[in-house]
Amino acid sequence: KVRKIVLRTLAVFAFALLIIWLCASLPVVQTKIAHYATDKINKDFGTNINIDEVAITVFGGVKLKTVLVLDHHNDTLIYADRIKTSILDFKNLVDGKLRFGDLRFDALTLNIVNYKKEKDTNLDLFVAAFDDGKPGSGKFLMTSGNVYIKNSHFTITDYNRAVPKDADFTKLNAHLKQFKIKGPNVTAQIAEMSFQDHRGLYVKNLTADFGYTKKNISLENLTLKTDESYLEGKVILSYSRENKDFSNFNNKVVFDVALDKATIATNDIRHFYAELGKNKTFFLKSKIKGTLNNFVATSLYLRDDKNSIIRGDVNFKNLFPRSPGEFYMKGDFDKISSNYNNLTKLLPNILGKKLPTSLQKLGQFQFTGEAEVTQKHIEADFVMNTALGLVESSLKMSNIDNIDNAQYKGYVILDNFDIGTLINDKTVGRAS
Repeated sequence: KVRKIVLRTLAVFAFALLIIWLCASLPVVQTKIAHYATDKINKDFGTNINIDEVAITVFGGVKLKTVLVLDHHNDTLIYADRIKTSILDFKNLVDGKLRFGDLRFDALTLNIVNYKKEKDTNLDLFVAAFDDGKPGSGKFLMTSGNVYIKNSHFTITDYNRAVPKDADFTKLNAHLKQFKIKGPNVTAQIAEMSFQDHRGLYVKNLTADFGYTKKNISLENLTLKTDESYLEGKVILSYSRENKDFSNFNNKVVFDVALDKATIATNDIRHFYAELGKNKTFFLKSKIKGTLNNFVATSLYLRDDKNSIIRGDVNFKNLFPRSPGEFYMKGDFDKISSNYNNLTKLLPNILGKKLPTSLQKLGQFQFTGEAEVTQKHIEADFVMNTALGLVESSLKMSNIDNIDNAQYKGYVILDNFDIGTLINDKTVGRAS
């Protein structure tokens, strides 16, 4: 009799567990549970996370449909049609420690916005909501061994800038490994990434070791490929959010770039800097440091598809619009091997309008020395071997905005130089 009572009790208990399990496996029940969990997170941390539907398997697999995260201005921070993953640690989920298996995002949208007169972006504030404030040990944690992103959209907008849009990537597809958000810091290995930039450039593939903190963004071991270009190197951006450097991006954010190996098409660069000529390719190695409007390229080696060569150290200022002054270049050149036509085709709106047309007669030249170029003058101290002969000079040219009537000051030493051809006078020959 006791045995029958025990068996019946176990049967009832097992049946009750089965009913509970069946109920818990229903999407409507799982969605209710998920809504409870997100409501608790929103209440505890002051966030605004919404999920339409949830399906959870007994093995920890999770499918989320229509996920929306609103920022502190009730605008979209994160949106996804579907997210698939597995939760490795349910216990810490509600406490802001999200340990996922593989994560798959379909039609993800991530809008990072710096609103007018605000120091932090909406993403910074969202992550900070989970942060306990302890340096280096923020409470918020999210990890995943693999993140797959399909047909997505990524934007960075700063309304403190004259031109707010920093980045707008569509057709974004990516595979990230060892993805981790710890407090305000983000790290990931970008195994694959392709996207369309809003300025027109399409990146076929980008790989890098990515890092983001409140002080810098880094892309170490970077490779980037387009239809016409390929490069290997690293890019590190350094900035101060306290000083609102991003609001004056071209003049405040410091770039530390190493181009270890690069084949660059001017058609790709023209999406960002229209002063370059079209349909040219050059091979480039250099280390670059500074802001976009004041940077130094050291150990520069550039060779174009016509075999023009530039080797040396060059400082560029005010290359980009809305800069605080006029264009400036100062270079210490170990070698420039080129000709008038190649140089003016590379930079038609800068050199093409500033170099005297008479330099065409020099043919292919070899230049060694220093040169300073602005919108109004060229100052150079150099030795140059040309098709007409050898020239050594310390020379300043002014009034170059009317180049064929420019004024010259300095000295010129000639060695067996064909002056007659230069000035188009057959009665004059070579001189030393």
